[in-house]
Formats: sequence, structure tokens, C-alpha cells
Amino acid sequence: MIKYFHFLQKLGFFMALFIVNVNAIQAQTTAGNASFNFLSLPYSAKATSLGGLNISSMGSDLGLAMYTPSLLTNEMNGQLYVGVKPYFAGIQQYDVFGVKQWEKENITTGWGVHFLDYGTIPMTDMAGNELGTMRPNDYMIQFSAATKYIENFRIGSALKFIKSNYGMYKSSGLAMDIGLTYASPNHLSQASILVKNVGTQLSSSGTKQELPFNLILGWSKKLALAPIQFSVTADRLSVWNRSYFDPQYADAFGINPASSLQNLFNHLTLGTELYIGEQVDLNLGYHFIRRYDLNVYNQSNGLNGFSAGLGLKMDKLRIQYGNSFFQTNVYHHFSLTYQLLK
Repeated sequence: MIKYFHFLQKLGFFMALFIVNVNAIQAQTTAGNASFNFLSLPYSAKATSLGGLNISSMGSDLGLAMYTPSLLTNEMNGQLYVGVKPYFAGIQQYDVFGVKQWEKENITTGWGVHFLDYGTIPMTDMAGNELGTMRPNDYMIQFSAATKYIENFRIGSALKFIKSNYGMYKSSGLAMDIGLTYASPNHLSQASILVKNVGTQLSSSGTKQELPFNLILGWSKKLALAPIQFSVTADRLSVWNRSYFDPQYADAFGINPASSLQNLFNHLTLGTELYIGEQVDLNLGYHFIRRYDLNVYNQSNGLNGFSAGLGLKMDKLRIQYGNSFFQTNVYHHFSLTYQLLK
């Protein structure tokens, strides 16, 4: 009876978070444009190295747990995560995430900030006259919580306040993520389902837009006799054809729309982790839709869609590096996870 009572307490906790957004459940996008698309960027260098998206990797990576709340575990108690990702033209991405374990309630909580700084941009009128400068930015403030659901299952949720500032144009929103993770008893496989960005805009400078809703499935498998882990992640499962297609451009160059097989693969991201001892891991990833979207007709498209990275684990510090390829450009992602408290 006592165990049942504690279970109801935990379930009630997550239901309370869900009720906050239940009236906004319809304000989601399943195709086309959406506001706050910076929420779709990978928060961690680990995710970047594994193709840009991973919700099931085993290994207690705090950066991945910031994106997937059901990956929050007791082992992360007292850890602090800091990530930096520079883009072109001085654009910078910053991520901070911390974790606290509440042993009596058996709940792991986390707080974090996902921030994009676009630098200083001149403001001009229609004739090109400069009127000053602005410093546009996007940010998200997040509170997460996770707990054991039943044997081998963890459930997690994140409540997020979102804000965009582009000079005189401003927007804010409230969103929620809900995730469920299953870990096999032999610790050789793990699967997750994640519902992202259920919510609505609270304010807008124009017509309100939908949020970048996403339904994601992920599965990871470790080999019993080799230090390798494989992952496959499927996202945007509420949309079948997620590729961009311009009929006029296609007619001019004789390009056909994506086939059914291509549409299937465009939902997938593949990742591989190779462990060298207990301190070093090498990561490789491939993102199908990224390569499909970035490939230019009749051109050499290099390593579009591929990514790679390296992790180094020390006593209290974990260093993670990831990169991803976009045409001739390579973008780097760095993160540190430090054990503040035991």
C-alpha cells in the first residue's frame, strides 16, 4: 500500500506539469513553419557528434539528459554541464544545466538555459539608412524532473519558458517535453520515446505561430563482447514527407520529389560510439535529412550529413567535442560536465 501511495505521488507530480499545458495541446505544428525553431538544435556536443539527435544513448551524459528528461538519473546528482557552439558570423550557442537528486522523494530534478546570441546587427530603414544597432537573441529556461516509473522504466518531463528578442519584435512561449525510457535488465539496450514542445506562444509581435512539435523514438544497443554502442533515432514521426521541394526548381533541373524510401530514411539519424578503455569514446553520426536538404544538384557535396566527436572522462570532469559538416563548413561543439557535489 505504501509503495502504491508513493507511485501515485510521482504520477501526480508529472500530471500536474502536464495540466499546465493541456489547454495548449492543439498549438503544435506537424508541417511547415514554426516559431522558436532554435529549440530543435542539439544542446550537447555528444548529440552533435551522433548526428545531431539522440534520445537513447547509454552512458549518463548530462547534455543528452537536458534534451531528453527521462535520461536524468541519480548518478547525475551534483553535476553541472556547460556547452558552447560557435556558428558563422559570430553567432554563439550556450547551454548550462545542473542536477539535484531528492533521495526521499526519489526524484531527480534539473534546471537549464539554452541561449543563442546572434551578435550585434545594424538596424536600417527601407532605404538602407542605419538607425542604430540591435542584439537579437533566443533563449529557453527549463526545469526538468525524472523518476523511476516501474521496473526498468524512467519517466521524465521538462517545463520550458521560451523568449525571442529581435529588436522591436519580441515573442514568448511556454512548452513541455515528456519522455519515457526503458533500460533492459542486462544493460545492453535502451529505448526512449519523447514528445517535444507541447505548448503555445504567450505573446507575439504579429500572428501567433505554432511551436516545433516533435515526436521522437530512439533505440541504442551495446555489443556484449565489443566496446561499441549503436543508436538509431527517428524523429518528426507526425509527418511523413518532411523534405523541402520546390516544383519550379525541380522542373528546371529535372529533379524528382523524394521517393517513399527516401521519405522513410529522412526520419532517421544513426550514431555509433566506440569506447577506448573507460576514459575515451569516439563518436560518429549520420543525419539523412540534413544530407538530403543540403546536397546541391550536380555538385560535389562532400560530407554533408556526417558528424564525429570525441569524449574524455576524468575523475570529476568530462570533456566532450563534436562537429558536423555542412557543405564545405565544419561546425564545432564543446562541452564540459563537472561533478560539483557527490
